[in-house]
Amino acid sequence: MQLQQLKNNQVDTVLLALDECYRRLEKAEVSAKELTQAGFTLMFKSAYESLARQKH
Repeated sequence: MQLQQLKNNQVDTVLLALDECYRRLEKAEVSAKELTQAGFTLMFKSAYESLARQKH
């Protein structure tokens, strides 16, 4: 995902999704280093989609 290609509201959602990913990792007591790239991608997509639905 290229940040320059996103609209302002999408940038906000990306930042909130990253914050949500961090919150989920903290709650699960898992470090980011323990995730595979595929695992992080799945978690990020879940967080982003959840936040995007809330905004509409």
